[in-house]
Amino acid sequence: MKKRYLMLIPVAACVIACAAAVGYIRFHPEQAPEGTPFLLEQAQAQPQQESGSGEQPEPQQESEPQLSAEQKRAQEILDGMTLDQKIYQMMFVRPETLMHVRRVQRAGEATQRAIEERPVGGILYSSDNFRSTSQTSEMLSSTQDYARQAGAKIPLFTGVEEEGGSAAGVASRLNTTAFEDMAEYGEQNDPQQAYEIGKTIAADISGLGFNVDFAPVADLLLNENNREIGARSFGSDPAAVSAMVENEVKGLQENGVMSVLKHFPGTGSTNSSSHDDAAQTGRRLEQLRTHDLKPFQAGMAQNAAFVLVSHMTAAEVDSVPCSLSKKVVTDLLRDELGYNGIAITDSLDLRSITRAYSNDDAVVQAVAAGEDMLLCPPSIEEAYDALTAAVADGTIPESRIDESVLRILTAKLQYGLMN
Repeated sequence: MKKRYLMLIPVAACVIACAAAVGYIRFHPEQAPEGTPFLLEQAQAQPQQESGSGEQPEPQQESEPQLSAEQKRAQEILDGMTLDQKIYQMMFVRPETLMHVRRVQRAGEATQRAIEERPVGGILYSSDNFRSTSQTSEMLSSTQDYARQAGAKIPLFTGVEEEGGSAAGVASRLNTTAFEDMAEYGEQNDPQQAYEIGKTIAADISGLGFNVDFAPVADLLLNENNREIGARSFGSDPAAVSAMVENEVKGLQENGVMSVLKHFPGTGSTNSSSHDDAAQTGRRLEQLRTHDLKPFQAGMAQNAAFVLVSHMTAAEVDSVPCSLSKKVVTDLLRDELGYNGIAITDSLDLRSITRAYSNDDAVVQAVAAGEDMLLCPPSIEEAYDALTAAVADGTIPESRIDESVLRILTAKLQYGLMN
């Protein structure tokens, strides 16, 4: 019997030594001698075997993302909204489309009834709507009052395209600061000047009651024959244009006006306007990443409230217009670039869309692609009916609608529209 116990002593010593070696190599793998893969394997496996019960340790759960106060309040408001109210909130429309008239220059009982029936999320005004400073201020103030009283009592995005130069709806009619085309400032390459432009425009238009500016143009001018971008772009150099875009966004938003980066993912390489034609680019995704997307990323870094997605077709990315493409809106803008602001289509009443798509098909495809807001649908009623039917038949889950409305409400809270 003694001999048996004596024989176990060296075995036990060996076991202890091996365990010690495994423990040492676990924390010092670089000192493991050559030819000891077994010890390395044991060392790597050991943490999973130390519980004693033989059970695998439970994986650590990822922590829930922290919601801001605005996001929490937005969720509370969203929870109390009907589907009808949510769908209308996703529309950014022309006042004439809302009112079914040729021109709108005042807001009275007819405007109040229209907003009660169709409580849209935003209204885009143009120079045709302005006669004087007092008339414009009164029209916007009254319209906002009606929105705050109707339905879910959610105020409006009140937008205008005020880029400067030839694209200045307010300055062309009212006594506000006039600027040259952005190409002039792009040549000077002074980011501080871009900030001052944004700051000045914000002061001018917010004083009238506007809270959204459809600017700046973040497209690189890569084709001199591009009629849509032309003098509206800051230029062709990605770094220089990025600095100008970043600072104009900062100037606008630090002074109370939400900016709209356009026309994602960059239409400067096309030679036709998506306002009239089916504009197309052959640029590959890698070319977009290294050039065209840079100014948009710079604007997003300043938390640009909106990104407007163009109707251009990026043939190397998808076969449909970017504004209707899930590969562009969800895969590229949301997932790859991490943008969580409001994605909005370019105007859906442009011929590049109306010639190829019905109003119903365009709005459903846009929302399914990931767009949050529909800019200027030709018919609000048709757009509403199409989205309601799409939710009813499961083409678009209501959760997809909720994602968009949550972003819209959050932006309205962040910019003080709902305080």
